[in-house]
Amino acid sequence: MAYLTKSRFKTALNCPTKLYYGTKGNNYQDNKAEDPFMMALAEGGYQVGELAKFLISDNPVKEGISINELDYDISLAKTAEKRKIGGKVAIAEAAFKYKDLFVRTDLFLEERDVIKLYEVKAKSWDPSVSFLKNNNRGKNKGRITIDGEWKEYMYDIAFQKYVVQKSNPNKTVIAYIVLADKTKAATIDGLNQIFKIKRDNSKIDITIKDGITKNDLGEIPLKEINVDDVCDWIYSNPVEVDLENPNGGEWFFEDFVNYLSSKYTLNERIWSTTLGSKCKKCQFVNKDYPSGDKKSGLHECWKHIAKLNESELLKPLVLELWGGKVGSKSIINEACASGKYLLNQVDESFFPRGEDKPEPIGDAIDPARRRLLQIEKSKTNDYNPHLDREGLIELFDSLPSPYHFIDFETSMVALPFHIDRVPYEAIAFQYSYHMMDASGNIKHQSQYLNFDKGAFPNYDFLRALRNDLSGVPGTIFRYHKHENSYLNLLYKQLMTETEQTVPDKDDLMSFIREISTPSKDMPDKWVPENNMQDLWDFVIQYFYSLHAKGSNSIKDILPAVIKSSPYLREKYSQPIYATNVIPSLNFNEPHVWIDETKGSNPYKTLPELFDEKVIEELELEGNLENLDNGGAAMAAYAYLQFTDMSDKEREFYRDGLLRYCELDTMAMVMIWEYWGKEIGRW
Repeated sequence: MAYLTKSRFKTALNCPTKLYYGTKGNNYQDNKAEDPFMMALAEGGYQVGELAKFLISDNPVKEGISINELDYDISLAKTAEKRKIGGKVAIAEAAFKYKDLFVRTDLFLEERDVIKLYEVKAKSWDPSVSFLKNNNRGKNKGRITIDGEWKEYMYDIAFQKYVVQKSNPNKTVIAYIVLADKTKAATIDGLNQIFKIKRDNSKIDITIKDGITKNDLGEIPLKEINVDDVCDWIYSNPVEVDLENPNGGEWFFEDFVNYLSSKYTLNERIWSTTLGSKCKKCQFVNKDYPSGDKKSGLHECWKHIAKLNESELLKPLVLELWGGKVGSKSIINEACASGKYLLNQVDESFFPRGEDKPEPIGDAIDPARRRLLQIEKSKTNDYNPHLDREGLIELFDSLPSPYHFIDFETSMVALPFHIDRVPYEAIAFQYSYHMMDASGNIKHQSQYLNFDKGAFPNYDFLRALRNDLSGVPGTIFRYHKHENSYLNLLYKQLMTETEQTVPDKDDLMSFIREISTPSKDMPDKWVPENNMQDLWDFVIQYFYSLHAKGSNSIKDILPAVIKSSPYLREKYSQPIYATNVIPSLNFNEPHVWIDETKGSNPYKTLPELFDEKVIEELELEGNLENLDNGGAAMAAYAYLQFTDMSDKEREFYRDGLLRYCELDTMAMVMIWEYWGKEIGRW
């Protein structure tokens, strides 16, 4: 049976054409990680899901409430069998079908004529959350709509309720969403250590500590929220989807679901009506198009909808255009709406500079010129870098040496490690620190890592960082906002502490004020004495390369810089790293960072911690509760916390974390070194 499941429904809601591309027999390249293990692990989904079972059962393991069966018919039969017992029935992963629709509910509770459905998400809740909102401006001014952040979740629940209600017409079905409650602190230590992950190839099991009952968990930091009002709104209002209704007019929920179901059953493609920035995240793209064994869904969409021919499809699409520094506006969507689908078809009219912003002088770069550089260089296939050398000279003159390069690795776990901690508190577990002197001499100066299970490392992290950086002469660099954001979060944590719990509280807060900028919502305000400088800002202002394809992520900028610099390629293709020339804290033998056989990308010289597609997906989508966190480090930390492994395995991940973080600060060094070489500083 070709069921329209809730996951397929969500896919079609995002883009109807993906329903066809995602059908395995249709042979489209799918770059989405086939194994969702690390994605769910990093987001804490497994632990939250297991904890939530205690909301409907005092002892889920002993009572055997879970149906761990993937086969549709068997799971339906087991659900029916459990329901026959009568009385109060609690089931995890209960299965239901109606016509060609099929759902599994995270939690199901039935008593007499009432059914309660619970959709569990590893996402945070606080009193500011509102699923429906009144719009005071924009195209929806004066209307009630679903908050965009929650749209996918709410339609998911509405779909489940629809199927369960239709298959149980004589019952009253009530729908809930269960979220991690940021207003509830854990009342026991080691809550997350109660739920351990075990993995056997593709099978994933959660091992719950023997004999655990609901009473042993203290206050469960989860929030149950009734969403019947949201479901009713969804059922009675038009569905916002990029799909033309063949019968005319707007789509409403039931007709939309039936249409999707019929098309999926017939394996017929549904063409979306619009192209735009959403296509940047399409996983159905063959990056080697037109070569390869798999078809490319993205290219077929742009050929059919944008009417591009084969030669045009090989040119840079407007999707590559950098969209930063424009607020909520989407240049890509505006260009597509105007029929401009290729990068070389876009001009400055889509991103005017503004009357109050004069054109930059000389080689200086502002956001508008950055986009123009990308467009013009793509037309001529010009991979020569653009450097504002005069600006860089002024920059180097204004920032004293020595130079300190800092990178943090952080996490926010759904289930707190410690008593009195709440879901998704900031955790800073690692940093790396490289230093360069005025002559360009480099060394890996220091580092910190704590991945001990159940540890709350933040204050030891701060103590180590303070010892390394407090009062240092010179300039401290970070890359983008992450480090500043986390220091603010740690400052807020310290504000809640007493001198009894953290004796050096005032010293740590003073150090944070020394090197960071206060956030807008920070109760305390200060002017830092030695504020960290954002290297990302300087990339935006002084450097552009077509190699980066509009991205300013350090993992794209570093290869672009290397391709732009014969000096770096010559220097780092030699085994000089981890020697007396450039000392390292983690490499025991000389290391070559730039190897042509590895695409001259230093990140490719390190062993993979996890499947590369998983990490790309983590970094593309972003963990909902994290701030610019590195995918590999976040996944590795979660893996070390929640999984039982051998000492040898732990050593492998420890070494991997240290070396990846070391490379993140070395990447910053290489960017600064390249600029310094170009302006004759060394």
